[in-house]
Amino acid sequence: PASLQYDEEAFDGIRAWVEKMTDPDYGRVGYQQRGTGPARPTELVDKFPADKSESMTGVGMLARIFLGENPKTSEPIKKGAELCAKVAPKWDPNDGSIDMYYWYYATLAMYQVGGQPWATWEKAMKGAIIDTQRKDTDYCMYKGSWDPIDPWGPDGGRVYSTACLALCLEVWYRYDKVFGAAG
Repeated sequence: PASLQYDEEAFDGIRAWVEKMTDPDYGRVGYQQRGTGPARPTELVDKFPADKSESMTGVGMLARIFLGENPKTSEPIKKGAELCAKVAPKWDPNDGSIDMYYWYYATLAMYQVGGQPWATWEKAMKGAIIDTQRKDTDYCMYKGSWDPIDPWGPDGGRVYSTACLALCLEVWYRYDKVFGAAG
């Protein structure tokens, strides 16, 4: 395999941003301010409350892991995993809890964390995702897809929702553990 040449200092800005946005007491990662949680399209803030998603926490955890922080020893990652486990995937079109962007990034991060946080996440994710895949139609554009009913659905459409959730379901097969076997 070809080796990729890169300057390690290029990652300093990422580390600094994740650190700046992470609340050290709780592990929540903000979008523009420390620990403030996810962003939402302005017109959908009420429909999709910020307390139903830890999307930026999932992104922050994953960035930390890919930057070399061990999820078994990193306090911010452990705290973030606890937050995500409390807001595990749930398919309820009426309560604002569906956030496929969050589910995608947190699935990647929680898989890397492993252990009980992953077990909790995996069980909820499978229930929310597998059971809601469209099987009720012969119309080829819908069959096997997921409805775009999260905060980003109006922008991303059915392709976005289906891509996010299909990627969630392949995490076991596509990605190795950054720090070895699952715990």
